[in-house]
Amino acid sequence: MATFQDNYCGLTWMTTILVVVGIVLQNSIVTAAPYYGKRIGTLSSYAHRVAGDVYAASDKRLYLTGFTYDGRGPDAFVWMGNTPTGAASSQGQIISADGSSDILGSYSNAVVQVDLPDSTTLADYKWISIWCRRFAANFGELVFPTDPAPVPKSLGTLGFPSPVHGVRADDVIILNNRQIKLVNLDYDGNGPDAYYWAGSGGTPTSSGFALADESRGGSLTKLPRGTALTDVTVTLTVPANRGDIGSIGYVGLWCVAFSQNFGHVVIPSLSELGVPVYDDSPPVTNAPVVTQAPPQANENCQVLIDDTYQVRWSLTDTSAIQISLSARINPGTYMAFGLSGSDTRTLMIGSDVTVAWLDAETGAMPKAVDYHLSAYQQCVTSSGSGACTDELSQPSGSNDVTVGDYSNNNGIITISYTKPLDTGDTNTDKVIPINDDVYVAWSIGPINPSGLAAKHRQQPTSDVPINFGQTGVTCPAFTTGQTEKLEPWVIPTIRGDMTGKTEFRVDIGQAGGQQGYEGITGKPGWGIAWYVDDYIIPVLTLRRGVTYTFIVQGGNEANIQARYHPFYITNDAEGGYIQKTAQETQGVEIYAGPVNGSLCEWRSTGAYNADDFDTFVKYRDAELERVCDDPFKTATLTWTPDENTPNRVYYQCYTHKFLGWKIDIIDNDADTSTMKPGDGGKGGTSTMKPGDDGKGSTNMPKTTAAGWVTQGSKLSIITMVIICMMIFWK
Repeated sequence: MATFQDNYCGLTWMTTILVVVGIVLQNSIVTAAPYYGKRIGTLSSYAHRVAGDVYAASDKRLYLTGFTYDGRGPDAFVWMGNTPTGAASSQGQIISADGSSDILGSYSNAVVQVDLPDSTTLADYKWISIWCRRFAANFGELVFPTDPAPVPKSLGTLGFPSPVHGVRADDVIILNNRQIKLVNLDYDGNGPDAYYWAGSGGTPTSSGFALADESRGGSLTKLPRGTALTDVTVTLTVPANRGDIGSIGYVGLWCVAFSQNFGHVVIPSLSELGVPVYDDSPPVTNAPVVTQAPPQANENCQVLIDDTYQVRWSLTDTSAIQISLSARINPGTYMAFGLSGSDTRTLMIGSDVTVAWLDAETGAMPKAVDYHLSAYQQCVTSSGSGACTDELSQPSGSNDVTVGDYSNNNGIITISYTKPLDTGDTNTDKVIPINDDVYVAWSIGPINPSGLAAKHRQQPTSDVPINFGQTGVTCPAFTTGQTEKLEPWVIPTIRGDMTGKTEFRVDIGQAGGQQGYEGITGKPGWGIAWYVDDYIIPVLTLRRGVTYTFIVQGGNEANIQARYHPFYITNDAEGGYIQKTAQETQGVEIYAGPVNGSLCEWRSTGAYNADDFDTFVKYRDAELERVCDDPFKTATLTWTPDENTPNRVYYQCYTHKFLGWKIDIIDNDADTSTMKPGDGGKGGTSTMKPGDDGKGSTNMPKTTAAGWVTQGSKLSIITMVIICMMIFWK
């Protein structure tokens, strides 16, 4: 990753501070502002500096907030009564303050919990006072308004006038500051990836999060496909690490896979709602992340990667198997495990695996999903081919996996799930044998922003047989330590705005592990990415009014998706236009392309791992070779950015998401002499002028006739280093 100086060179110290603060805030865990219940009023102050507001958490508990009292009264207590006059008097009783009935000490801007006696509720009282019993003196009081106790709040019906997937509820009730009830909910059960969903703002988006379904034991997983709901009442809970209802602006049903809103209601602020406090428990300023206890060690175990990946299993009965996957990974990284696509060896194609992971943002919300791998490519949702969930595959199946416990301790994530030995799903599932050796497939890799498995980072290097009927096999304990996070490679920005650089060569290449596409963009890719002038996804800087030419070799075999990557320029940061629904293409512009040409690909020799290299050039020169079907069968894309072109566009793959990166557009008369390293990129770029590496389109690497191979090790690189100084405090 570029240094702080690289990214923010030339900023004033004040701007730098604001940027850093913004980054910290953006990556913070959601923290709920303390919620004390329905505000009843403010204590009047007669003596001893009494001050504070009174809130009703329920009909059994009050909170005094901002409470101040100098403690000098000789016999003062929290005192409540119901005298007809409505004012505090000696005809009251001592009420527990913070669990004590002793004489009050001094307080300064404190929060005091006031619990009513078991035999009474708030309706039995008309006032609260700070009262001196010895001298019958009222230091401060509040006379209650009518109906002071908090109650649940109705928000009305859920659903669109023309229901989506039949979603409708007669009422949405906010029960308390953490829980919501959907009354008489209808849903046809046919949504492929439906969740109870909430988030900030007034309209559902993919940046929301799942709510816990209490009818399914607090599950955060998606609703079972094929299971319809009719007049069902469900209670939903905001996960503790997400704050409370004060942190959200809507609740509804949402399809994650297709970013589809099935119906929602807008939620007012908690101060408007005035509902009870969840579970009558004291509110907390910092909502903790929920960490489940580690799953019980299963009876049998096999090491898949030494000190990195293990699988445990036990037969729950004759019809199902419980599996626990444990790996040294981070949240947002999946563990895949299941039956091989071949009966005679370990094979990914045709395999039936379960993909399990924890949510990247929260480090919780375990998921385990049935997958079928029909082709060695990312899932093409329009055709159901590639590494797709059973539900997205064609022909489709069902998700027959039930997620169980999980843990995230000391850098090791464990997720348990249960699956029937024979699901009856002949389209996508295999029968799990329990008496003989069977070959399995496994992998580790990132989950992409669409919630689907991206290309693996690690997979078997040899055949892996397992006998699920064996007993007494154990694994060694993992060593302690967190998973190492590698810094992204620094990739030069290619400056097409400089004189003489108007042509670019575009190929397909390897995504480069954690330091490549994923590290540079912050998004999981699919194991391949665009290479421009022999660099992985460089940022391009182009001028308006200048015509540029892209010589493209992305593959032209439309019937083999893994060898078909049309190149185009768009305002869409994801790409994969052909995979999008009509709704998803709204607002998407295509400025040039798509074009493809025959395939030229920077292939891995298999000798090294991308994560073993600290620079892309070292990785490319040692591990990659450029292999072309026909180096002379190219496609040409010619494009002239104009005044209607946005300042930021993207080069992408028309058939697959997450292969390309940024193009920064500047005015033709813009002065670039003062532009700093990283101006065109995201912390993983530096500036390169035409000819810096000797490999522009006018001096392309030689491609040999024998096998059309160019060794990366034959490429010479001259990089430009620019040192920027920060402006210091004065």
